[in-house]
Amino acid sequence: MKTVLTSAAIFLLISFTVADQLTGRWESKRSEKGNVTGVVFKSDTSFEAYINKKPFVSGQYTYRDNIFSFVDNGCEGKRGVYKIVFFSNNDSLRFEPVTDSCDQRRGGMSRLVLGRVK
Repeated sequence: MKTVLTSAAIFLLISFTVADQLTGRWESKRSEKGNVTGVVFKSDTSFEAYINKKPFVSGQYTYRDNIFSFVDNGCEGKRGVYKIVFFSNNDSLRFEPVTDSCDQRRGGMSRLVLGRVK
């Protein structure tokens, strides 16, 4: 019985940790032009993105099995779907486009690499 309870507790802990893997503040390294791009993913499934601490886009997202699907207040309400690839002990991420008909957004996100802000 102890083994079952211990296993259940570990499973729950891992489940909550994985589900919350995206929540938090993420930022890029400074670009050649000196810009820092960042995103805050909130636990209520909303997000806010900024450049040099100035907000430029926000929206709602879903995240499941490393697939990030969202609608923001840019790109005429078109949905973007990306695979998120975590690396460097899950402290960095990049986006791989699955489907996004907004060319400008797809181009920017395909080049974006973010690191977790602690």
